[in-house]
Amino acid sequence: MDIFCIDIGNGTQDIIYYNDEKNIENAVKLILPSPTQILGSTISKIKENLRIDGEIMGGGAVSYYILKKIKQGYTVEISEDCAQTIRDDLDQVRAKGIIIKDKIENPNVILKDLDFKMYKSVFNTINTDFEPDYVCVACQDHGFVKGQSDRVTRFKYFKEKLGETRNPYDFYFEKKTGYFTRFNAILNSLNSEGYKGFAMDSKIASVCGIMNYATEQKIDEYIGLDIGNGHTLGVSIKNNLIYGLYEHHTNMLTREKLLEYNEKLKSCTLTNEEVFNDMGHGACPLEPINLSKTYIAGPNRRIFKDYGEYAYSGGDVMITGCIGLLDTLNHKLNIK
Repeated sequence: MDIFCIDIGNGTQDIIYYNDEKNIENAVKLILPSPTQILGSTISKIKENLRIDGEIMGGGAVSYYILKKIKQGYTVEISEDCAQTIRDDLDQVRAKGIIIKDKIENPNVILKDLDFKMYKSVFNTINTDFEPDYVCVACQDHGFVKGQSDRVTRFKYFKEKLGETRNPYDFYFEKKTGYFTRFNAILNSLNSEGYKGFAMDSKIASVCGIMNYATEQKIDEYIGLDIGNGHTLGVSIKNNLIYGLYEHHTNMLTREKLLEYNEKLKSCTLTNEEVFNDMGHGACPLEPINLSKTYIAGPNRRIFKDYGEYAYSGGDVMITGCIGLLDTLNHKLNIK
């Protein structure tokens, strides 16, 4: 069985193409610029009015360069199908001077998170057939409910999901959701290309990857930290189950605050209000744990390297999320 796992971040898209008859060390690995970086660069070089079509994708550099084009005096037209790439609330998109249309004629920009034409081209150059049995995708989606803070929406989901299961391997989406628009776009893309698979929050995928490393190290009670470019997620784990979690903006976390949050997460005294009122996303405390280790992953892990150990999932910190996706698929298929 061939499995294509891709973890789409703001800076990079991290990929493994794994065959279950081989060791993970023999899988093809790729670290490429993220789709928003690639398309953002493309948009920055266009010297005419923008006509944008495609699917909802991660904003980041794409949104930045689209808005920059407006400031430069260009007209920007975008289809309603992908306009939520800029902002989930379309009234806010229009307020930025962007024209939303039902249909875009002769588009010069196509938005999408998954570029299967590019993947096939890359694999063809190394004489590797791109014929995955499953495609597993991780990315960040805050969720959208009009009139509600996306921080509230995101943690309402976490709270509801943790009421159903504490197993992070169960936090995947294979059917369209009510309010996760980016996940829906990815699932539509998989369906249109004829691939089986699922979408998953990139932070939870990283947690699953950290679990893989902790299991290898025979540690069953710990805190896992994914320190990303935008957000940091802290999760307390015991016997591969979530005992609590919080999420904050990385650039607002000092070392002292992180240590305080981790200690409160461990003792189950960290409240949602404390994190939310500090302009973080929130917290879901469940039960205390006896902390023995702190494992760290994510592109900004070096900021807090003195307060834990790096998680070398699959032998490589860059594919932590991909390993998490792979383990989630194995769980879903009941493969030991």
